[in-house]
Amino acid sequence: MSSLENKGNVLGDVRAEQDKAMLDVAFYDWQDHKILSEASDRYLVVGRRGTGKSALTYKLNEEWRAQRDFVVVVAPNEEDVIGLRATATKFGTSLPRIRAAIKTGWRYALVMEIAEKLSNHYKAQKDIADSIFLNKALKQWQSLGGTIISRLKKTLQSSIVAGEEPEESISELAGRLRVNDITDELCHSLKQSGRRVMVLIDRLDEGYEPDEIGIGIVDGIIYGSDDLRQRAELIKTFLFLRDNVFRAIQNFDQDFTRNIEGSVLRLHWDVQELFHMVCRRIRSAFGITTESDTRVWNAVTANELHGIQGFKSVLKMTLYRPRDLISLLNTAFYNASKANRKHLILEDLAASANHISQIRYDDLRKEYSSVFPGISEVTRTLSVLGAQFSVDEAKRVLTELSEKTQDIHLAQHIAIMGSSEEILKSLYGIGYVGLVDKLSGNTIFSHDGKKPDQLFENSSLLMIHPCYRSALGIALDPADQNSAEQIYDEYDITISSEVKEQRNKLIGRLISELDGIEKGDEDSSLFKDWAKRSIDLIAARKLQNIQSRSIDSESLNSEITATNRALDGFWRDILNKYHSRQIIFKVQNHEKLTADDYRQCAAKIGGEYGDIGFIICRDPQKELSKGGELEIFQSLYQDGHKLIIKLTASFIIGLLSKLRSPQKYDQIDEALEKHLAGYLRLYVSGFVAIDNSARKKKIKV
Repeated sequence: MSSLENKGNVLGDVRAEQDKAMLDVAFYDWQDHKILSEASDRYLVVGRRGTGKSALTYKLNEEWRAQRDFVVVVAPNEEDVIGLRATATKFGTSLPRIRAAIKTGWRYALVMEIAEKLSNHYKAQKDIADSIFLNKALKQWQSLGGTIISRLKKTLQSSIVAGEEPEESISELAGRLRVNDITDELCHSLKQSGRRVMVLIDRLDEGYEPDEIGIGIVDGIIYGSDDLRQRAELIKTFLFLRDNVFRAIQNFDQDFTRNIEGSVLRLHWDVQELFHMVCRRIRSAFGITTESDTRVWNAVTANELHGIQGFKSVLKMTLYRPRDLISLLNTAFYNASKANRKHLILEDLAASANHISQIRYDDLRKEYSSVFPGISEVTRTLSVLGAQFSVDEAKRVLTELSEKTQDIHLAQHIAIMGSSEEILKSLYGIGYVGLVDKLSGNTIFSHDGKKPDQLFENSSLLMIHPCYRSALGIALDPADQNSAEQIYDEYDITISSEVKEQRNKLIGRLISELDGIEKGDEDSSLFKDWAKRSIDLIAARKLQNIQSRSIDSESLNSEITATNRALDGFWRDILNKYHSRQIIFKVQNHEKLTADDYRQCAAKIGGEYGDIGFIICRDPQKELSKGGELEIFQSLYQDGHKLIIKLTASFIIGLLSKLRSPQKYDQIDEALEKHLAGYLRLYVSGFVAIDNSARKKKIKV
């Protein structure tokens, strides 16, 4: 294992922009990333500071480029956004007017940025050059500056006719820009190229101000992005938004929840996902080769921090976000290195936590000061009650605060909220306090902006999150220790179950489709499509560029090909042992495979396809049958060391069923490894043949 000596940010930088080297080798593919990478309808990604928004932008950009999608990344800088404010107000100063103008202008801007990307592609280049409106608009767009915001600003300014009313400028904007015409021409060019466009929009909080102008600009960008994705089938837009900006839009835009809420993905990390994420980084940083995450964690920690329980004790010092955890551990590893220790101990973490507590508390105040005026005064007022207190006690001190505060904005906020209880619910929603569950005794914290469903009772107990206590000068009383031991994120209980339910529904639908596909030539095309979609799920992100095609004109013989990313597990072994960078699956909608089926698959492998291929079929048994099937398998292996592995539809259904539990992410690899190991053990070094009566016999080779 590598030494801790002279290591700075040993687990990587907390800023994704500076963390690309670690992201390239140790990115953890957690549930939210999977949802986005499949280009789902949840296009508005909301998260608090440090939940991985910029890391997702970077990783999705890399992955989609590798799949040969066009990728447009929009990340405005502060000065451009500030400059856009003055232009936006030329269309009015109310949120609806600013939103309407920016919505149209932003859709136009995205179309232009995409067209610029396509103009360098040989298939679309001529189509754009021959277009009636798009080519001229693109040349004009390219002359307006170097960034999308500066170009948008000049476009909006030039669209305004001197002396006209703002309402007229808004109503005429789409026509003057011919935004519908150029969108149609862009869609035609995209079809010519045969590729998708993925638009990633990040850092919308740069230069953002929480007033009607700032909110109207961001609101318009969201609506404009949604409008384009609705109109263009091959264009997918994804926006990454900080939670405080999202809350501000919800407060000001009365239609926002109705129009957008169903498209929101709130970034969330549970304990297991954070554990996997950290262990991947530790494995990379210290050169640890063991596969077990628990052993990886134990290799760098002392006994009192061992195992998942030890990891949970570390998490109590954070807000359940990657940035918090990485920052905490980086500092702790540095503390250990100064003491010439190879393992982290509690003292290393405590020293690190004190420093990070102040940073997290400062972040909380900065992040929510615009939507929660007086948050500093409110949180410090509650801190005098200690780590844990009743709702009744909290109401009392907040009522006293509202009566004596000199902060006009705070007094106004309390008046708007209507009661001290609503203030407490807001503090719960931002994760400052947690609610002690009377039945279980556990404390529930919301780290993702979700307010409690149940009403607070006066006797209910609240707890200030441990990560803020050091900054507030609060010591944890021994009496509070038990309730602080178990901190649960309510988001994991409610929203995640909704995602899981939807996930299970989609998996169940795919599994049930097989019953409607008849065996034989007539439904060969349907079975090929089913097999391809199954591989898409089973090998998501492990195989890429998954494509299916028919070998003959009647679609009776089909194959699926894919590129092996060889990230880990089964598919990495396939590359290392069988040299298969490309993978081939021959698809046969029949029960019994013939010798020709095996020969055709074997003829495809070699070179980039290595020494292994797969046949997907409808055979009810996954073992090789005695006679022709077994003999051709052995012949191909003995003559050319080519392994042809049969994957039955029933075996694939078993793999799909394992996807119902995302926590058991490695079970599919384990099943595939076991299946391959069975072939090697039974049919290569010795084998069990299955005769027509399904009796098993031991055969010597």
